[in-house]
Amino acid sequence: MKKNLISTLFLILIVLVAIFTNPGSERHKETIKSKLNIYLQKVMKDNLKEASEEEQQAGQAIGMLLGGAIIDRIIDNTLSTNNYLLFSTTKLSWGGETRIIGIGAFGNVFLTGTLDEALNKGLLENNK
Repeated sequence: MKKNLISTLFLILIVLVAIFTNPGSERHKETIKSKLNIYLQKVMKDNLKEASEEEQQAGQAIGMLLGGAIIDRIIDNTLSTNNYLLFSTTKLSWGGETRIIGIGAFGNVFLTGTLDEALNKGLLENNK
């Protein structure tokens, strides 16, 4: 009887922790923005390899400023989250399709490979 009680209390504790640490929509947006900013930096660096150091720094600063504003706008218009109490999902709607690109649980947002595949595909197409 005691083992069942301890197991039940432990399960209730895990459920409560999951509920109270489920990330909100802002956390999901921050995670996606961070990922896209890293991608933008990589693209900027690849495209400015032949420029001088001063030109490269100026180009990166302007690119990051404009790119950051565009990323914020795109995320605000295309990203949504669903809260399922114990966990949440990040959905991206683009081109008439909606895909789950992340799952939030215990204060973290874990991105699926779908976003990485799309970004890598874009990098490969840009380098052709």
